Amino acid sequence: MTALAVALALGAGYWAGSRNDAMPDTMNTAAAPAGTAQGDASGEARKILYYRNPMGLPDTSPEPKKDSMGMDYIPVYADDAPDDSGVVRVSPARVQTLGVKTALAESKVLDAVVRAVGRIEVNERAVVDVAPRFEGWIERLYVNAVGDPVRRGQPLFSVYSPELQSAGEELNIAERLQRSSAGNDPVA
Repeated sequence: MTALAVALALGAGYWAGSRNDAMPDTMNTAAAPAGTAQGDASGEARKILYYRNPMGLPDTSPEPKKDSMGMDYIPVYADDAPDDSGVVRVSPARVQTLGVKTALAESKVLDAVVRAVGRIEVNERAVVDVAPRFEGWIERLYVNAVGDPVRRGQPLFSVYSPELQSAGEELNIAERLQRSSAGNDPVA
């Protein structure tokens, strides 16, 4: 039984040691001059702009350090800096983490149901409330929303009212009768 425990302990130690060999050695990067990192097989040194917080917080440092949880800050290289060309660049590691799949572009019918949250508002240009002192209706509305500019003398609306129509006709008849009687009346 003791021999089995010793064998398991040795196997676990061997396994843990072989895992550390597969991981990159972060301590050897300190041998490079400050502001540079060891490049790839071509021997080029990459310029480090700054170090960023590994948790995605907007905290940066000009020198390597650890965050409050003991995690090393991640170097940001000059050739990894974002450009202003409008191109979105996603690192291959991030693409793999997100599980992004690519395919050739093709025309398809999309029949997936999409549920979204929205807000319905009344179109104030289509709603009108007027309380005139006569019976009738507005035939045309010239100013129909809050904030529309209005000039002096500009009509706001045109209205049709049978009552106003008949009252206007009666006024015209009365004025004609008055003129015709004034022309025939010797006293006037």
